[in-house]
Amino acid sequence: MCQDNSGAYKMKIMGVVGKGSKPHVRAVEPGDVVVVVGRTGGPKNKVLRAIVTRMRRNTPEPLGNGFRHAFDTNCGVLVDQEGNPVGSKIFGKIDPRCALRWPKLAQLSAR
Repeated sequence: MCQDNSGAYKMKIMGVVGKGSKPHVRAVEPGDVVVVVGRTGGPKNKVLRAIVTRMRRNTPEPLGNGFRHAFDTNCGVLVDQEGNPVGSKIFGKIDPRCALRWPKLAQLSAR
């Protein structure tokens, strides 16, 4: 699902940026840049880039204190080639690991 107000609703991951030529979809973590295809909403059937902001899978806390985070849905935010978010608002919470890696997303989600 898309977590911002860019117009997209559902997305499908096609590959991971920076993890080789094979689509390592199983190796995705919060904060990774992925190549997606818009399934419903405004950018339907268009190839875009997105940042994974939360996942259903347990992910460890970036501080290394033993806590783990898991959310109820897998979500992402559409970005352009430079990594700037397309939308102006992010709905819901984002993973702390993603917030540390992408401060622009953390700023938009705090509003």
